[in-house]
Amino acid sequence: MSTLFVLFCLAGSGAITAAAQADSAASHDTVLIARARAIEVSSYRIGADAPVTHTSISTRDIRRWHQGQDPQFLLEKTVPSVLAFSESGTGVTNYGSFRLRGIDQTRVNVTIDGVPLNDMIDQGVFFSNIGDLVNGASSIQVQRGVGMSSNGTAAFAGSVNIETPTVQPKRPFADLSLQNGSFNLLRGSASISTGQLDNGVSIMARMTTLSSDGYRRNTGTEATSLMVGGSWVRGTDMVRVLMLLGRTDNQLGYYPVPKPLAEADPRTNLNDSTDHDDFGQRLLKLTYGRILGDGLTWETSIYSGWAGGDYFSGYRDTAGVLTQINYPLTNIHRGVLSTLAWNGIAPGVNATIGLHGYRFDRRNWETISPASDAPYYDDRTRKDELSGFVRVDYTTGALGMRADLQLRNVDLRFFQDPRTGISEPLPIHSWLFVNPRLGVIYRAGSETELYASYGRTSREPTRFDLLGSTQISLANASVLLNPNTVRPEVVDNIELGYRWNTESTRLSANLFGMFITDEIAPIGAYIEQQFVQLRKNVPSSRRMGIELEASTSPMSSLDVSATATIMSATISRYEPENIGLDTVYTNVTPILTPRLMAGVTATYRFDRRMSVTANGRYVGQSFVDLNNDPTMVLPSFFRVDVQVAYAISENSELMASFNNITDAFIVTNGGSGVYGGSAVPTYFMQAGRNSFMHFRWKF
Repeated sequence: MSTLFVLFCLAGSGAITAAAQADSAASHDTVLIARARAIEVSSYRIGADAPVTHTSISTRDIRRWHQGQDPQFLLEKTVPSVLAFSESGTGVTNYGSFRLRGIDQTRVNVTIDGVPLNDMIDQGVFFSNIGDLVNGASSIQVQRGVGMSSNGTAAFAGSVNIETPTVQPKRPFADLSLQNGSFNLLRGSASISTGQLDNGVSIMARMTTLSSDGYRRNTGTEATSLMVGGSWVRGTDMVRVLMLLGRTDNQLGYYPVPKPLAEADPRTNLNDSTDHDDFGQRLLKLTYGRILGDGLTWETSIYSGWAGGDYFSGYRDTAGVLTQINYPLTNIHRGVLSTLAWNGIAPGVNATIGLHGYRFDRRNWETISPASDAPYYDDRTRKDELSGFVRVDYTTGALGMRADLQLRNVDLRFFQDPRTGISEPLPIHSWLFVNPRLGVIYRAGSETELYASYGRTSREPTRFDLLGSTQISLANASVLLNPNTVRPEVVDNIELGYRWNTESTRLSANLFGMFITDEIAPIGAYIEQQFVQLRKNVPSSRRMGIELEASTSPMSSLDVSATATIMSATISRYEPENIGLDTVYTNVTPILTPRLMAGVTATYRFDRRMSVTANGRYVGQSFVDLNNDPTMVLPSFFRVDVQVAYAISENSELMASFNNITDAFIVTNGGSGVYGGSAVPTYFMQAGRNSFMHFRWKF
């Protein structure tokens, strides 16, 4: 925090004279900032012509589609193979997640400016803790498949990197955003920037607050977030600071609703109206970079993160008396990452070396309200990781090649509550992973590229994968006492791609095959607190398909873009252990994995002030149970959103968004359960017809 204070002081000292400086000095600083920032970006992002399957979401697309939702709802509009959901049904904070190629979010690496956002022990990302995260982003890059080496959890299904602004505008600015709409949504966001000052300092700060009732009953949200970014550039040196703060109070809706109840009333919530959380998260990153010489750059970052809060869940007895249990936790995450990049090490050869180490500490405990200071259960978990990668790129004529090798050493330790009855110390669960990646690209002229890549990555089990519960107990002690009872899962990923780019048209087609060994898969039953699903290794599974992206401007006033995914997914052998039968299923389709997803977006500009954008999205049905019972599915749906934007002036804009205008019945996540004595699918319903008004002002 002291570094941040120094940057603000430097900014203040230069603000008096900044306006009097020549634009040439500002331009010089811009070049230096861009060169220095390239040190960071090259360690976790790939260029547009790399042999990696990826989609980059620009500032323009973020501005067009972002309505205060969590990032996954922007991704599903712009990236193939993404399917998002939220427990409130609106996507405006509250708990939610996404799946990439039918694979859940705990298998997707998520970073901001290269720093991991994943909870290293559960491996998911709780965007709800840092509301309005996308609003401070300049771009987002999604790599599908194993991609390239990344920091933090395994990029098993892919990786998502959120990038904050690289260079602030030359002049100071401020902007204001106000939003109001369905579900009593009220959102306000304000930002301010010093611009680039003559002393090499620039600082930006953004604050957002919002409230919403949620679509489903009793799923409201109150949230506040803050993002501060600062940089200082002098000669060949660069210092950057990023700080994130977030606090959210959600009403809870984590129980999926049986199909008959959801059809009768899509807003049904089975959680008690008193169930709620109060969680916060913060992150501080300090980066130093230096241009060491011609083509040689180095940067090192240290970061510290914290997340924690209360999670109240209640139940009522037959007399209606409420017992409320609190499941609080705290996470403390500290790490360091360093990258050395050498471009032009030999003719056509560039090389990058990176190191990353962190310690992640977790405390889980449980209390019965109001005795919050007397936990009846209390444990600790610690995860340490040291990883490194070497990446070499070689270009000769129209041919480019990339080799990338990552090593990850992971230790996971459990410290049980003595009251569990487990007297002996629990052994360390250790893994050493070797993750190779190879790619080749051929540039057949100025408009066409062909690429192929192969990569392998391994993913260690999460805490839930090992415990099958929120607690360490005698019931799961054998798993913890015998490491490798739940084995790591491994994916071999092949990608074959084609890209065609002209001045007005872009087309990409990608064939992918993901061949998974020892996938850790849900076997269907919910236990203990009823939201934890038992898991075990299945011998082999695969996901194969084609992803399409296209955009064109057939006339100056019209832009059209489309995405599509056609996928076949299979688990070779599945033996459930909890249905009381000796049943073996073969060649079943994984849960929540539609065969077809497709979307198309068209924007028509009537003049310089007014435009209309329409987005249509189809998602096919998917199974919710690995036995592939045809009655146990989430239904297909087609959704249409329309947005009207009007520029009131050069610095202000009014936008009206009309979502799900056909009032489609939309379910993007769910499970299996019992209702009326029969097995039924269970749903997390997403919102019906809704609308928002959004005003932006920049000055």
